[in-house]
Amino acid sequence: MRHWLGRPAWWAAALGVAASCAWAAAPVKPGAVPAGQPQAVQGDHEHGQGHDHDAGSTPQALVERRRLLDEGESRLRAGDADGARQAFEQAALQTHEAHIELGILRAQMQAGDYRHALAFAAHTAGVHLDEVQGRVFYAWLLKLGGQEAIALQTLAQAEATAPDHPMVKAARSRFQSGECLADGVLLSTPARLAPFATGAATEAAVARGAGVVASAILLADGRHALAPQAAVPASSAIWLRNGLGQTVAAVPVQQGAQTTGAHQDDQQDAQFGLGLVLLKLAEPLPMPSAMAVPPRDAFPGSPAYAIDYAPDPAGEAAWPLMRLGFLGGPSMAGSAGPRRLGIALPGVGLRGGPVYDQGGRLVGLALRGADASDSLVPVGALRGRFGERFGVERNTPRPEPLANDELYERAMKASLQVLVGRP
Repeated sequence: MRHWLGRPAWWAAALGVAASCAWAAAPVKPGAVPAGQPQAVQGDHEHGQGHDHDAGSTPQALVERRRLLDEGESRLRAGDADGARQAFEQAALQTHEAHIELGILRAQMQAGDYRHALAFAAHTAGVHLDEVQGRVFYAWLLKLGGQEAIALQTLAQAEATAPDHPMVKAARSRFQSGECLADGVLLSTPARLAPFATGAATEAAVARGAGVVASAILLADGRHALAPQAAVPASSAIWLRNGLGQTVAAVPVQQGAQTTGAHQDDQQDAQFGLGLVLLKLAEPLPMPSAMAVPPRDAFPGSPAYAIDYAPDPAGEAAWPLMRLGFLGGPSMAGSAGPRRLGIALPGVGLRGGPVYDQGGRLVGLALRGADASDSLVPVGALRGRFGERFGVERNTPRPEPLANDELYERAMKASLQVLVGRP
């Protein structure tokens, strides 16, 4: 069996099929409605020359395939996304089935590879017309990445095929709420619509009954984060988790203590009074790339992308939700403080997630205001306090726009769930 870039040849062929749906992963300008709908691939489909369906149905092959699928699930639960993908791909060499491809998709997402997952999900949804879970998975990824019109069309196709399927009905309910919070049947395999929570801190968070209360942003050093101050009572244990499911403990940086050196800088940073708290991670989390901030605050009406996690009392791991829109103006005439966010985020959480411009530069943090409206804490209010820790200024007046899927892929690591346990 020939391999392409370390992957089986059938996988390369599958991406060739997915190319017919590649427009679904193309950038969509804020406010624009993508045209068209996912194109189903008609007729028989083969992943190159590597499949022998008769050979794959022998008793020995069935036992081996079951072993590989179990190994893939086990590795995903342990946080080994690469090992899980390899196990699922080995199983896929025996037979072309949707539930195996869903395992590959989940491994890609848990590795933070949203762009490839979105393209491959288009293939799974278009080829396996009798497997409605593939369409639901594809619709979910589209909605997470802000492509709502196509997501709704894809889910409608799934409803037309199997209107009473439990996963279809649950996805429709969540689409109507807007939050994309995966629970119940949406967390069942093989089409689990969330990563597994991993890391040494996961068991402690579960033991303390931690729930997701807000979003946060990972700072450029990977060891600090900013979160809404109202989300972290002083008496509670705190954990942070990225969109890959990686979970770490965190503590608020104490204010007012008499210290020197770098820790004193931490305490000064915690006192900037914008409704945010600085958190220190017990161990670093990976950053997607160097954080960049613009040299000046974004103008009202600028296109932007806001990231958020839905509150969840159960504390389940989740993928972030990205929404596109245009930044609002000052909350009050002539005000130099927080501005209206201007981007409609679903639900009523405390927010705390990052807001980016089209070039992927951080322009501020979303925060729930006292009047229950969403506001933007501009990056200019934070840049002076945090210096290089908060990001490197990128002086390009008009940065090259990023594709939606690339920006979302970065946000999977930079945006965090905030979990708070029982006191």
